[in-house]
This record gives sequence, structure tokens and C-alpha cells, in this order.
Amino acid sequence: MSRRPQVSRIGLALVFAAASACGDANLLPPANVIVRDDTITLWAVTGTAIALPSAYDILLGITARTDRTADFDLVFDFVYDSIAKDTVPAFLPRGALGLSADGGLQRVTTPFDSVFAAPSGGYDPFKTVYLDTTTVVVARSRTQVCNFGISSGLFAKLQPIAISRTFRKIILHLVADPNCGYHSLQPGLPGS
Repeated sequence: MSRRPQVSRIGLALVFAAASACGDANLLPPANVIVRDDTITLWAVTGTAIALPSAYDILLGITARTDRTADFDLVFDFVYDSIAKDTVPAFLPRGALGLSADGGLQRVTTPFDSVFAAPSGGYDPFKTVYLDTTTVVVARSRTQVCNFGISSGLFAKLQPIAISRTFRKIILHLVADPNCGYHSLQPGLPGS
């Protein structure tokens, strides 16, 4: 009997297990970083000083200036809404800006405090999400290779606390899970 078929079956089983681990907290290594609960401020990418951050990088957990880097996951701006026939506050994902369409945004109808985990799919890398202070958005970051071998994005939920048209800025409540492969959107250590 040849050992090659047995080795192939074991190899396939390992590949399947690694692939299915993405997003399944029971198959991932233990989370080791606390899910962050934060408040951030972003300024519109247009009509404000270039030195003010207009983007958010979920992977690093920081606000970003679009003149310094393209390593961000969403941008805030005031854009024209053809349905409302007005300029409204909005998040734009990477694809809407002509960057690689990796990650994306998803508007959810669940109240912010009731979004306990990020959905596995449904993130639109091109669609602008219009905002008001009742809007809840779940975001998926750019894909990264985790230190244990799978490729995944990180996840965050955001809700505007205040929007200023005068100062062209938004203050956001943000909860982000920095643990690769995890979808938890509750402050604390996932799985504890």
C-alpha cells in the first residue's frame, strides 16, 4: 500500500481545518488582545485641513491622514445623496476611493450595544454608507495573514455620536477586535 494517498488525505484534512478555522473561535488560537471600546474623531476628507485625519485603519487601530498613507479601511466625508438631494455625512470604503477593494462596510439595523459579533459576510467594498447619529456600521479591514497562517480581516462596529457640518467632523463610538480571525464586538477578551 502506498503512503502517498494517506499523506494526501492528511494534508487535505489539515488544509480544510485551517480554512474552516477562520471566524470559528473554537478552532482559532486563544485571543490575546482585549477588544477596544473607544471614541475617535474624523474630519471630512474634503473641505478641511490636510493635517486632520479623515480615515480609520482598523488593523492598527488608529486614525489616518489620507495624504500620508493608503493603509486605511474607511474614510469620512460629506457627499451628495441623490435620494435626499442633499450633501450628507458618509463613510466610504477603499473600493469607493479607487483603492484595492479589500474589506468593506455594512450598515446594520441592530442597535449598537446589541451587535455582539461581526457578520461573516455582506461587506461591500464599494458602497458609500450614509450616516446619522442612529446609524450602526460594521466594518471589515483589509485582509492580513495572521501569525498562525490564515488570512482574515479584523472587524469593528461604529456609530456616530455627533456630526458637525460646520466643522466638517464626526465623533464616533468604536469597538474593534484586534484578534485576527475573531469577530467579537464586545469589550474584553474574546472567548473569556
